[in-house]
Amino acid sequence: MIMLLPYVLETKYSHWIIADIVLAAGRNRTVEVFDLNAGCSAAVIAEAHSRPVHQICQNKGSSFTTQQPQAYNLFLTTAIGDGMRLWDLRTLRCERHFEGHPSRGYPCGIAFSPCGQFAACGAEDRHAYVYEMGSSTFSHRLAGHTDTVTGVAFNPSTPQIQTLWYFSGIPWSLYKIFAYIILYLRRKHLKSTISRTGNREESSCCRQLSTRSATLCRTEGS
Repeated sequence: MIMLLPYVLETKYSHWIIADIVLAAGRNRTVEVFDLNAGCSAAVIAEAHSRPVHQICQNKGSSFTTQQPQAYNLFLTTAIGDGMRLWDLRTLRCERHFEGHPSRGYPCGIAFSPCGQFAACGAEDRHAYVYEMGSSTFSHRLAGHTDTVTGVAFNPSTPQIQTLWYFSGIPWSLYKIFAYIILYLRRKHLKSTISRTGNREESSCCRQLSTRSATLCRTEGS
């Protein structure tokens, strides 16, 4: 897992400069900070989690809200079975450990809110969880999913969260795409059969398939 970010760095002269920083995590359970301007490794966080980190998430903010410059020093990491951790780039210390959500077998995603005051994550109990930065206990537990929630994302302008979950072992958004592709291929095959045989009765099957496609689209849209 590698993440490139512009980092606002405070210097001893009390002004701010922009440095290109890369955060990387590997199978050795460490998080390493690389300074692209200096072309070297700047710091290493050893044993960041008890298992390999599968996602790093920076507090990037949003053009629709403002934060204190110091808030952009924060970033999140997560690992299967070890919850979610909040880190500060200035001290390289874990500021908080969020572990109220079950994640023992799937790499569930995490996200920062645009205001920087909340963090969200997926879980294996068919819920998404929202934590406040000042508490290790979740503040909201979002239901309505049929399987493991593997991805979360905040709307940058409104207080909304988008989630991604599995459906019979397939991510739900990909399941929709697969369904549309199958319908398209069946329809194309049916039309080619009609053109070869000249059988007009097959056109009723094409209309039925169109009806099924429209029904599927309405069902998925609801």
